[in-house]
Amino acid sequence: MAIELKAVLIWMALALGISAPLPDLIGGMVVGLAATYAGFLVTPAESRMTVWATLFTGLIVCVVFAIAHPQLPFGLADLRLQLVLAVAGFASRWIAGALASFGKGAVARAGKIPSELRLPWGKD
Repeated sequence: MAIELKAVLIWMALALGISAPLPDLIGGMVVGLAATYAGFLVTPAESRMTVWATLFTGLIVCVVFAIAHPQLPFGLADLRLQLVLAVAGFASRWIAGALASFGKGAVARAGKIPSELRLPWGKD
């Protein structure tokens, strides 16, 4: 008994919590990756990531937006999945940059915690 690729893709999508029809999901991912590459092309050369890092980031952001699509606020859940993934793919570079800068700030704030920690019975 052979397992078809379509069945494997459906099971992977369901395991991630994506309940969209498979043609919509695959089409949205392709459009999202194309929009990711378009975002790469319009980014200034001195601030670009590599092509593969850009595409991987776009893929991860598109998967997250595909998972969250039914619960997106501001009427975004009513839009077609392909359009949401295209916008997410195009904005993935900036989304990843915002998350990276937030992470760096969180690490810097966490590094200050041991020096600022005061125990009630400690000396000031």
